[in-house]
Amino acid sequence: MGYAEIEELSEDENLLKEEVHRFAEEVVRPASLEIDRMPSSEYPRKVVERDSPYWRVMRAWKRLGYHRGPVPQVFGGEGLPARMVHLMVEEVAWGSSGFAVAMGVDLFPVTFALLSLREDLREELVEPWLEDDQARYQGCWGVTEPEHGSDFVLAGSLPREEWGRVGAGQVQGRREGEGWMISGSKAAWISCAPVATHVALHFNQDFVRGTGQACVVPLDLPGVRKGPPILKLGQRDCPQGELVFEEVRIPERYVISPLEFTEEEVSLVKGQLLSLTSSWMAASSVGLARAAFEEALRYCRERVQGGKPLVRHQLVRKKLFEMFTKVETARSYSRRVMEHVWRENFERFTFRASYRHALAAQVYCKTVAYEVADAALQLFGGYGTTDEFLIQKLYRDARVKLIEDGTTEVLSLEGGGEVVEGYR
Repeated sequence: MGYAEIEELSEDENLLKEEVHRFAEEVVRPASLEIDRMPSSEYPRKVVERDSPYWRVMRAWKRLGYHRGPVPQVFGGEGLPARMVHLMVEEVAWGSSGFAVAMGVDLFPVTFALLSLREDLREELVEPWLEDDQARYQGCWGVTEPEHGSDFVLAGSLPREEWGRVGAGQVQGRREGEGWMISGSKAAWISCAPVATHVALHFNQDFVRGTGQACVVPLDLPGVRKGPPILKLGQRDCPQGELVFEEVRIPERYVISPLEFTEEEVSLVKGQLLSLTSSWMAASSVGLARAAFEEALRYCRERVQGGKPLVRHQLVRKKLFEMFTKVETARSYSRRVMEHVWRENFERFTFRASYRHALAAQVYCKTVAYEVADAALQLFGGYGTTDEFLIQKLYRDARVKLIEDGTTEVLSLEGGGEVVEGYR
């Protein structure tokens, strides 16, 4: 399996870990490499085609029913406990951190639909998504806009009079008849937007007037335009692109939060939503870090320098142990945080998970992933910079992770505010 647990896993947990690892090794990683090696001139077109490696993985993922795992049983999902969700995310990310992110954002439209507590929306979207075994549905999360990105994370921690400075969104919505009209653009950094069928969308984000809104929008409606996948340094297996809404009409039932938010409600919803994403991002970063460490360990066992394998050199052994320590501590903390977040949101339904602990998990684990990948590439030497070895892709993926879902600097500022105001 590549690593030994210091915590005893149950028979079901071990079985899940082995099954998902095999899926990651045989399906996810080969497709990830195939996408990464697509010529730049062909990538934007080829990655979105229904017979592309991307869709091959997503069809297999849904055919096996893994997408239902994190959804609570009360809503029709498998209701996997947090430890099993963490095992699943880590193993997928071992194969590809980009695919782990894609599988995470796929959950967002369904999550928004469930938050609405509307039976008609549940029948229209949630149930077909749960039953999907051909990847007919793909979700994305529409937050980032051309004029704001990571700064959106900070809005809730600022004084109310300053919310508009970072929170006022370019995607606007207005009531029209019995529905809403949506207009504006989301930036090219929306994960899976080029391949998505639905978006969990934030619009009219002018928190000064208390009009933050959320909705689900099918992306085949008239007036919706999806931009092509952008070419990125890493994680090309999670295609990103812009979304443009030109007078897109949606019915009232698609709007999840039609009432004005209070300051406390904005902070609560944002904090819990970002606690969920942070715990998922932390787990995926652990999988990426472990993959980089294992590649380095394998190479150092085989590569002979100075008349002996690299692992016989003391400095190399020290570096490998430091990498191992980082992977293990990241897993332990991220797993504990995910168990806490899942318990408060999906078991007790208190919606009071510790936001600062979730932010700490994301920042720490993303940083560990980059540090381990960087150290691993250094051990490979010149070979590590070539396409011949996987480590150069893992390094690029880890570098991208320091920015996605909020830069580590901004997440740290947000977490710092949480510590200053809430630590007891």
